Amino acid sequence: MVELKSLLFFMTAVDLALAATMWMGAGRRRDGLLLWSGSLAVRALAFGLLGASFSAGSGALALGVGLVAVSVTLQGAALVTYAHRNLPAWIHTAVIAGVALPVQLMSNDPSGSIVFGGVVIGTLVFGIAMIGWQMHGPSRSRARGVLVTCFAVAGAALVLRGVGAAFVADPVASLLRPSGFGAVLVLAVFAAAVGGTFAFLQLQKERAEGEVQRLATLDPLTGAYNRRTFHEIAEREMARARRAGQPLSIVMLDIDNFAAVNEKYGHRVGDEVLQRFAEVVRGALRKEDMLVRFGGEEFLVLLPEVPGPGAVVVAGRIRRAVAGAPIELGEERFALTASLGVAARLDEGPESVDELLGRASSALALAKERGRNRVVALSLGRSIAA
Repeated sequence: MVELKSLLFFMTAVDLALAATMWMGAGRRRDGLLLWSGSLAVRALAFGLLGASFSAGSGALALGVGLVAVSVTLQGAALVTYAHRNLPAWIHTAVIAGVALPVQLMSNDPSGSIVFGGVVIGTLVFGIAMIGWQMHGPSRSRARGVLVTCFAVAGAALVLRGVGAAFVADPVASLLRPSGFGAVLVLAVFAAAVGGTFAFLQLQKERAEGEVQRLATLDPLTGAYNRRTFHEIAEREMARARRAGQPLSIVMLDIDNFAAVNEKYGHRVGDEVLQRFAEVVRGALRKEDMLVRFGGEEFLVLLPEVPGPGAVVVAGRIRRAVAGAPIELGEERFALTASLGVAARLDEGPESVDELLGRASSALALAKERGRNRVVALSLGRSIAA
């Protein structure tokens, strides 16, 4: 047998401790961490009221049940915020009114109140499980699976516990001191409530680790891959291309006369120009192509399974896209052009990534010597069939 009042007071202390911990750890006001902390604080208040409500009167009982419902919607809002969306604030007000008022009106019908509260709050909890299920994220995220499972279990247990009150002689006694299967359901609800919080914290940890990994592989200014990551991926692609006899090409590109932009407008404006330039180039590429910031205003594109002639076509498309998309920053308008050098893996024999880069760099230098805003290709070799 379980003593519900004691369990409610214990959960009040647990929720307050978790809420304080999450509040202090929420250095950034995003990803729903503060909302979840707030939900735990509201739930702690609700559990405290419910622990005393059976002697304090039905008004406290109705308010406590309404606050439990609001704590659920706040957790839903936290998940929605984590997914970079927003849950309308009026939902919380509507839920507390839609739950507390009926419970108050049914104060003389304990069985009806318990059935109503269990089914309604259980349904809300199921809704949180659905939000977690539909969230975009890593398909193998263990934390996401645990979170969905916790809320699904809690929702099912609440509904079963609520409906079960209609089939017992003394529903209040059954609720206050559940035994047997009823006790299992009550313990499942509280265990899932705590488990859901820890799963949400693990989701936050997974996202933070992913952000660290992203920053380690990408150039923070332009979002292009950095030079170190390029070499790691290019070596793998080169080895695969040699084994399979497939083409592999590189386009190296440089913004023409970019130094003049920095000298005239300063590095802050220069950085914004680089960001916009990277966006334009990225828009001219396939999903599988790799844009790399190689240094300063120099970029390159790795083109897996693209032979030399195809790479020349891609380079021409990039050149036209850059020339045809002037960048506007405030009142300034920057008409940029780019010079591009193309090199492809030769099929005459083994070749390294550094040799491919060397030829692309030589082609880029020749493009600049010939007047800029042009594409030059060197030593494309015999055409390797794509």
